[in-house]
Amino acid sequence: MKRVLIVFLGLFLNAAVLMAGMKPNILLIMVDDMGYSDIGCYGGEIETPNLDRLAANGLRYSQFYNTSKCNTSREALLSGRYVTRVTEHKNFAVGPTLGELAQQAGYRTLMAGKNHNKIRPTERGFDRFFGLQGGLSNFFCPARETADGRPLPYSSTSLVEWMVDDQWVEPFVPQDPEFYVTDAITDNGIQWLKEYEGEEKPFLLYLAYTAPHYPIQARAEDVAKYDGRYDAGYQVIQNQRYERMIGLGVIDPETSPLHPQKKKQWDSLSAEEQQQEANRMEVHAAMVDRVDQNIGRVLDELAAQGKLENTLILFLSDNGAERVYIKPDKDAYQPNGREVQGGAFTWDAIGQQWAYVANTPLGYFKKTSHEGGIRTPMIAYWPKGIKKTNRWCREPAHLVDIMATFLDLSDLNYPEQFNGRPAKPIEGISLVPSFSEEELPSREYKIGNDYKFGKMIRDGKWKLVKYKDDPWELYDMSTDNTETKNLAQQMPEKVSEMKKTYAQWEQNCQSGL
Repeated sequence: MKRVLIVFLGLFLNAAVLMAGMKPNILLIMVDDMGYSDIGCYGGEIETPNLDRLAANGLRYSQFYNTSKCNTSREALLSGRYVTRVTEHKNFAVGPTLGELAQQAGYRTLMAGKNHNKIRPTERGFDRFFGLQGGLSNFFCPARETADGRPLPYSSTSLVEWMVDDQWVEPFVPQDPEFYVTDAITDNGIQWLKEYEGEEKPFLLYLAYTAPHYPIQARAEDVAKYDGRYDAGYQVIQNQRYERMIGLGVIDPETSPLHPQKKKQWDSLSAEEQQQEANRMEVHAAMVDRVDQNIGRVLDELAAQGKLENTLILFLSDNGAERVYIKPDKDAYQPNGREVQGGAFTWDAIGQQWAYVANTPLGYFKKTSHEGGIRTPMIAYWPKGIKKTNRWCREPAHLVDIMATFLDLSDLNYPEQFNGRPAKPIEGISLVPSFSEEELPSREYKIGNDYKFGKMIRDGKWKLVKYKDDPWELYDMSTDNTETKNLAQQMPEKVSEMKKTYAQWEQNCQSGL
């Protein structure tokens, strides 16, 4: 009886908001290549007071999944369907985007930042767009040279089309000497909030930050805040994070031991190497810090407009931290003496050792299907809809659930037809029950992943996962949430059963495309 009453109250809350004509505004914030424990409210030492405030007054998810890669996560978010290496870019042809559904529901739709998909946002549901079509850029000038003609290091994948001031441009060479991508993304979002402030319709604002994806570049004043912070090295910083995570209730040490992956011993590095490594992480931290500062700017604008109370804010990352070391194309760029760590004339990444730390306590990294590749911090904040705050949802969830959540909140049905053919169903579930402490609905489509170096399927407490051509591994996530005790040899029948479940998942992902 008690459970029935709670369910009724949760449904009543949702219905009451909708009946009052108060569809919530939606603010989606996705960061790029950020580790599970990078932000303060998940155990990190990086200063993120605005995200910490959202968490303290909202809801955190401990097992929220992405697709382990930038573009596939963005496709899954906008389509509401899983994406594999076979189905990449194909989901947009078989159903509407989140933007298109939001327009149908009467929302003003706005997007700033990284698209990284073959569709153009303004052609698929977004009224306004500022940002890049590709996956990365120089944070100070997304071109091969500055406005005054100074050559810049670059990656061949970074020179892409941008939309700026409602016009497509390539290359994009900012004229403002103070330009920085993270700030510019926020500037456009706030400008639109001001422009449409008087509208009666709600808004969907999607801020897709490129930070802290490589090249690791940050404003000097932000880097200075972390001077010396990482001099103690990988092991010390990771252990400090792990202890904070326990204290914050992010993890239970009994079920989430620190993954035993091997890291270089800090003392084995020369003094010069230690300084270079510490500097990398200082810049990474500065980039995350700057994102948090910009989130604070958006929160201030929403508060000034009186819209913060009825805005659902969702914050997450597209994948785990990246392990690679990146160097510029030396044939196209010669050092010029201006290469200050984290500046416009550098092109680097945090590397594998710090990626392990960023993903604490999880194993592996971006492009894998182990937890370090696919698990993201996720915060939900909505004063009008989340009444009991500063708590955790411990159930597995996935970013495909965001589309279903929007449909639930907007009282909109997913269309049966799209472009003259049957629409492929979305594959997520609504997260709305978690806002009122209810269990999430059962899943018709299991949570799975297939990209680059890894595959996995999650069925209740069980997870089947593999890395490259290694054998399948089996984990009981209820007792081993960080994948440290492989049960595959002990339970071959369970492995066989879940391999069939995975095959069915793959088949469903490909059907109808």
